[in-house]
Amino acid sequence: MNVERLFIKNFHRQDPRHITILWWLFFATLLLGLWGLYIILPDVPVQEEVVYTLGFIGLWRYGWKSIHLLRGLYYQYVRYPVISSLAEMTHKPSEILVVIPCYRTTPEISAPVFKALIDEIGNFGVACRAVACVTDEADIGIIESQFDKLKQRVPVTLFIIDQDGTGKRNTMADALTLLAEDRPVSKDSVLILMDGDTVVPEGMLAKVSGFLMRYHDLGAVTTHNKPIVKGSSLTRQWYRQRMAQRHFYMSSLSLTYRVLVLTGRFSAFRASMALSPDFIESLRYDHVKHWRYGKIRMLTGDDKSTWFYVLKERWKMLYIPDMAVTCLEDAPSGSFLGTSISLMTRWYGNMLRSNIRAIQLGPRKAGLFLWLCLLDQRISMWTTLIGPSLAIFVAALIGPKVVIAYLFWVAATRSLNVMLISVQSGQFHPIFVVLLWYEQMVGSLVKVYLFFHPNVQRWTRQGIAGKVEDHSMSQEIKKWLPHLETTAAFSALLIFVMVLYG
Repeated sequence: MNVERLFIKNFHRQDPRHITILWWLFFATLLLGLWGLYIILPDVPVQEEVVYTLGFIGLWRYGWKSIHLLRGLYYQYVRYPVISSLAEMTHKPSEILVVIPCYRTTPEISAPVFKALIDEIGNFGVACRAVACVTDEADIGIIESQFDKLKQRVPVTLFIIDQDGTGKRNTMADALTLLAEDRPVSKDSVLILMDGDTVVPEGMLAKVSGFLMRYHDLGAVTTHNKPIVKGSSLTRQWYRQRMAQRHFYMSSLSLTYRVLVLTGRFSAFRASMALSPDFIESLRYDHVKHWRYGKIRMLTGDDKSTWFYVLKERWKMLYIPDMAVTCLEDAPSGSFLGTSISLMTRWYGNMLRSNIRAIQLGPRKAGLFLWLCLLDQRISMWTTLIGPSLAIFVAALIGPKVVIAYLFWVAATRSLNVMLISVQSGQFHPIFVVLLWYEQMVGSLVKVYLFFHPNVQRWTRQGIAGKVEDHSMSQEIKKWLPHLETTAAFSALLIFVMVLYG
């Protein structure tokens, strides 16, 4: 299947040309409007300390991004072609194992997903065992008919299990247990964990298997993602901007055989590792410990659990930049603001909960560069808020022109940021500049809130909320203490801004 030509009703990869032109006009009008306001408003004095501090923060942030850019370009155009050519297989794996959860996917999604998967397995020509985790009867007919066609080409064993509604983790753990108990797995088998709304391109199995066959210290690989979105133009471009950023950072990190996540959309694992009891238990019962909440079961973020297991067991990980799965993104209904905050709450909550324990592994076990990136994740959510806080505070004292000047600073720096990302990802859109700033600002607020409320978890599609399993502290204290911590943190930020301005 040619995924580049994939068409599904109401799902779109790109905006029509006239919509893109309108976004360019919007961005140009925004800049001209800010320039007009800046000229009209009277000049205001600016403290040198403010300029120096913002300049220092900007130098640090964009110096760090420049390091990522250089590392990513070196990996993508120098290191990766070499290791990829060495990964060309001398033999295929003895078996491909596939686990694919499908939660309330419509037939218009299931049909192309399973057709692409079956075509790819058949073309690869290796025996397959697959577990489809379903919720709807309609999926069963589609899955069985596709696998019946595959049986004519390669040996196939298909298992279909029901999802019990308690979340994706239990279902995936049940599927892995089923495969482990069915029969022993050979050392060169490859396991694929993928979502039921991910379309696999031609040649993907040969690519990921080649790396796992060639490099015996490699535990898992993950690939580039390209979204096709059901939603507004703004939502569509937000997803594209996020995937471009992901490509940017994953390429840089992969230079040291580490990544930040083994994405649940599609990742390949060494089956002998992924079917071990410890791996399965870490997926089903994964948790973090918090001084106030005690034991917090990880509800969402199964991809962070698999990543952390591979990381702490000191297996290498790799990002494949030249192969991309197509993700059929059905965004939650509602306004863009509500949709984006809902998704960021889930994504950043997973990130923060895993970030703490990954940092605790130390630079020796986690790898120095990855460990520094994990530290940067914790720091950047605060430094991002200094600029707007300072602009609002100074504007309240000496006039609104400061805010206009700050917005020009935002337009310039975020345009630079987007250009750095586009150099490597090859993707650019004028609204990326606005969306990047939006995600940084709103995302930082979400991260700060979740930093003090790590128990907040909600699976956006299944509506399952997280629970803590410790009652050593009274519920009343647990209720007001996080709010007190949040207030103290923002008060400290305000005091820093006031001291900075003098």
